[in-house]
Amino acid sequence: MADLRVNMGSLELENPIIISSGHLTRTGDDIKRCDKYGGGAVIIKSGFLEKEYEKVVKPYAPGLFPDARVNFHSIGDGYLTICGLSPIPVEAWAKWFKDNIKEIKTPVIASLMAISVEGYIKGAKMFQEAGADAVEILLACPLPFLLPHPYVGGASFNPAIVEEVCSEVRKAVTIPLGVKMMFNFLDPSPLQIPRKVGLDWSTTVIAFPAAPGIKLNEVEPVIPSSVFISGSKVAKHVNFVALLNQRDQYQDIHISITGGTQRWSDIVEFIMYGASSVQVQTLFLQKGMGLIQEFKRNISGYMDSKGFGSIEEMKGAILPKLLTFDEAIVTYGKTKGKIVVSVDQGKCICCGVCEEVCNWGAIKVIDDTVDIVKEKCEGCGVCVCSCTEGALWLDNVDLIKKIARG
Repeated sequence: MADLRVNMGSLELENPIIISSGHLTRTGDDIKRCDKYGGGAVIIKSGFLEKEYEKVVKPYAPGLFPDARVNFHSIGDGYLTICGLSPIPVEAWAKWFKDNIKEIKTPVIASLMAISVEGYIKGAKMFQEAGADAVEILLACPLPFLLPHPYVGGASFNPAIVEEVCSEVRKAVTIPLGVKMMFNFLDPSPLQIPRKVGLDWSTTVIAFPAAPGIKLNEVEPVIPSSVFISGSKVAKHVNFVALLNQRDQYQDIHISITGGTQRWSDIVEFIMYGASSVQVQTLFLQKGMGLIQEFKRNISGYMDSKGFGSIEEMKGAILPKLLTFDEAIVTYGKTKGKIVVSVDQGKCICCGVCEEVCNWGAIKVIDDTVDIVKEKCEGCGVCVCSCTEGALWLDNVDLIKKIARG
């Protein structure tokens, strides 16, 4: 039986599936509910010290922070969302940890925001003293009311702030410590800082700003407002790029990834790209946290079938097999006429879409038969993508790697 355990510094998780900071973890009662489902860890909804929060958004009641109504709207594979922060401040969370943490089986990670270095230090110390299993610094939340505050809103994109906050909090606490940052493909250098200053893990997230769609019959927005898209499968492939930008350090620091998980196999793919754990929220809001047990069984079964004895063995397995853009593109001349489309006439329904989308004139539908002129085929694959019946495929794609790697 495959070993699903992973470590975030000295914190051991029984499996790599983390219930991420979000709507499911807004209060202490939420954490108790999450504890029933067997996740590797659970992260509380992010919050501020009360005095710092008052400088960002005025609470509508003492000790209770505002949130929006109509937080979520389904877009099929994810949500439009306008959700805010934890409804309770760090001080109240610390009291909850003191009173309840010994009853919780699942490791509970405190998520901390601040508008100053002093706020991060004070909040982290408060969580440590209260008994939190670990702390995750959140530098990745571009909510509109946070953007004017450089130490929280856009902090992920400022290497100096990332290093200052992470290094100072690392000095202040001894419990496992991580940081959550947005991936900026134009400058991924901040993702290297957590390892440099001795943090135990780094969490990478992608933020997709979003506005609501329109009810055309009524000429009204589907919801009054929104800020982000969460959970969409598009995030998975963007996160792959974020992991590729950390391939030089995935063996040295625990990398957690969040965004785009829709099935157990997505978690396996993230791990093969170098992640040690995967944080999930939107999928559990859509289908329930009962999926965790199913996911653990499926991941373990897959690992057994492929001979992976542990998450550590599977981690990064795909990285040596990936070509860079430059490696792939230089094979073009040597693959001309070799990587070409083929057809299964038995599956083909002769709809003619493949002929319409072919720029090269390589496909003709004649007398209910698809005729392929392989000499004209450029092997681009767009016809394969357009075929609803799975009747088309590209031959000899493996030549790209053989030629590139010699």
